[in-house]
Amino acid sequence: MSLTRTVATRALAIHALPPRAANAARLSLLDGLATMAAAVTLEPATRPFADMARGPGAATLLAGGTAPPGLAALANGVLSHALDFEDTFDATGMHPNAVAIPALLALAEAEGVSLTNLPTSLALACDLTCRISLSLADDPAAHGWYHPPMIGCAGAAVGAAHLLGLSPDQAVAAVSLALVQFSLTDALKRSPTSDLRAVRDGFAARAAVEGALLARAGVTGTTDPLAEAGGLGPLLTGSQLQATAFDDLGHVFHGEHVTLKLWPCCRGTHPATALGLALRAEGIAPETLAAAAFTLTPPDDMLFHPLADRQRPSSAIGAKFSIPYCFAHAWRRGAPSLAAFAGGPRNDPGTLALAAKIAMRDCAPGLKPAAHLRFADGREETRPLPAPPVLPAGTAQLSDLRAKLADCRAHAPAAARPLLGALTEDALPESLAPLLTPLRS
Repeated sequence: MSLTRTVATRALAIHALPPRAANAARLSLLDGLATMAAAVTLEPATRPFADMARGPGAATLLAGGTAPPGLAALANGVLSHALDFEDTFDATGMHPNAVAIPALLALAEAEGVSLTNLPTSLALACDLTCRISLSLADDPAAHGWYHPPMIGCAGAAVGAAHLLGLSPDQAVAAVSLALVQFSLTDALKRSPTSDLRAVRDGFAARAAVEGALLARAGVTGTTDPLAEAGGLGPLLTGSQLQATAFDDLGHVFHGEHVTLKLWPCCRGTHPATALGLALRAEGIAPETLAAAAFTLTPPDDMLFHPLADRQRPSSAIGAKFSIPYCFAHAWRRGAPSLAAFAGGPRNDPGTLALAAKIAMRDCAPGLKPAAHLRFADGREETRPLPAPPVLPAGTAQLSDLRAKLADCRAHAPAAARPLLGALTEDALPESLAPLLTPLRS
């Protein structure tokens, strides 16, 4: 039996979650929808997608209106990463729910699936995305690929097959039909003028939805889209996937270990942000810094390149991918909120002056991340980068997200607030329809 069919067969047989996995799925759903709703008003690059998708259809757009489920997944999916505030699987740097949430939400609404049944399919999609990333033999970036949404697409396709009640063979077809629809190159990480960094996951969400619907209609794909020659694993790394990553599928859910972000910027910037906050807490004046040079491990060199844009970001998403900006802002003004990346704070002369003093010293596998600080009085010191806050979805409580949810809700369209509010209640409502009705008009 092919690896993809083995994985699909085991995944489709799961119909209940252990408590921590259920908690993780529910909090990730709330966390993801809150960040997506805030992106409606904060990221202009997402608006053309909603304008293009809007029309008659069974699924709701968070930006208002309706669309067929595939287009709704696209328009809502571009919101997932637009603020870089969604959850992260730190072990491999994946954003496993950024594709799954918009894809499965669109399908659940279009198919009339109860909201109470959504978390199980979401947990499976998240878990498989994490497992595929753990099974890679090499870094896809070394082969020219930008892989997180590509892997997220495969996981979401199996989650969609689970939600639709497809057979294992149909689930294999869903993965194959989803993966042929798009690809992403590593160039998007280093292009400061590209909107792809913000909207990338929408393409994957649409592909997952359409792959599952086509598979249900009887369209077939290839035999083993994850592991065959030319399949996802060999394509990304030139090597086979490590099948042991799937051994405890159905017994362990990696979604429990997904980190819910407390700062709306790339997870790779968080250690530098934590260092900035530590210096601020110690009362060290940022004006006393003469220069700072960071030692990092890949792929965090992208957070310094191109250096001119990282030191003076031209866009909100550029600032969120910038160690110089995030470190400088945290040291001068405290922990970043969504407002930290708006035009005013992003162009603050003091923050930009500090960011201009910050560069990268070295970046290579195995190095210990650190910052070498040189002060105006000639004093020098090297500080290890501290570990940023870790909030695992499996053990987190709603109260842990209170400040983040309030920040997102303040920017979200008023019509989205009933949906977000319902997800904070003790029990999920059965039907999505009343919660999404305000957004449909």
